[in-house]
Amino acid sequence: MSQRILVIRPSRQSDQFISLLEQAGAEIIHTPVMSIEAIIDGQSIKNLILEVDNFDKAIFVSGNAAELAIEWLDRYWPMLPLGIEYFAVGQQTANILAAADIAALVPSGRQNSEALLALSELQTLTDERVIIFRGCGGREILGDTLVERGARVDYCELYQRVINPQQVLLARQQLLHSDCLVAHSGELLQALGDVAGEPGAETAVVVPSERVAAIADALGYKHIVSAENALPEAMLAAVKSIV
Repeated sequence: MSQRILVIRPSRQSDQFISLLEQAGAEIIHTPVMSIEAIIDGQSIKNLILEVDNFDKAIFVSGNAAELAIEWLDRYWPMLPLGIEYFAVGQQTANILAAADIAALVPSGRQNSEALLALSELQTLTDERVIIFRGCGGREILGDTLVERGARVDYCELYQRVINPQQVLLARQQLLHSDCLVAHSGELLQALGDVAGEPGAETAVVVPSERVAAIADALGYKHIVSAENALPEAMLAAVKSIV
């Protein structure tokens, strides 16, 4: 694979997807248009962590949420309280939790909020308390649906997503000279902006779900491929299908 692949997701310490692209021989342009900034001194976070033993279920929506939640939990709970069921939206998030000895249920297939909500363990939640670890201002479908099923839901918001305007401008220029754009979320595509009627609209874009594909379509992209899920292997397979 000798094509130029533009990846715009935030940098991470170990990026398995980029490693797989490198192994496949791709020329990678990694231009993070967004950064993840942890909320360091959050009294509301501390309050929720201190009462985490009062929750029946805990849900982690992303790897960032899992990593930061583990740090907070380690600070105040040397031994995790018993009786909590743990859930992860995706396998990568579940793997991060497993490394901290937290066994989480995870959906197969699409691995998104909708798939998580289909799990039998989340169908009847009358009077159960659920804590959702996420970034500020995430999607509401998860919490809203759990409330409809009888749960009391608290959000523990651990980080903020910050758009870098200079990186956005650079990525838009690079888009014109790339064979494929990989966008792991709708937020990343929206940060990059509308491309309708512009040359960048011709660049193929790989996304992790039909929901993000719909966002790409609304922004004007003409060649959109939806991977089976956001796992590195699935995203790589989608890239290989078009380059």
